[in-house]
Amino acid sequence: MQRIAFALPIKPDRLDDYRRTHANVWQALQDENTRAGIRNYSIYLFHGHAIGFLECDDWEKASAFLGASEVQARWQAEHADILDVDTATGLVPLQRLEEVFHQD
Repeated sequence: MQRIAFALPIKPDRLDDYRRTHANVWQALQDENTRAGIRNYSIYLFHGHAIGFLECDDWEKASAFLGASEVQARWQAEHADILDVDTATGLVPLQRLEEVFHQD
């Protein structure tokens, strides 16, 4: 199992929009994440960044699956003006975080 943590910058004036969309994440997107092998997925806000944590068996496979997903593409399009990253080339580029400690 892989543990993935990431940071995504959010445009300062769009934090409330990010909160709003994530208060009602589409069931279809949650189902796509599950089909991609993603589980135990949480997102937190910290100083203008979305900090995500998830578990999966194979991050490369999960990313490839979501990269080909029409549902994921629609979700990304909804956030193109909210996130402070370039979404024009496909999946949002995640800034992976280095894990320095883990306790089961």
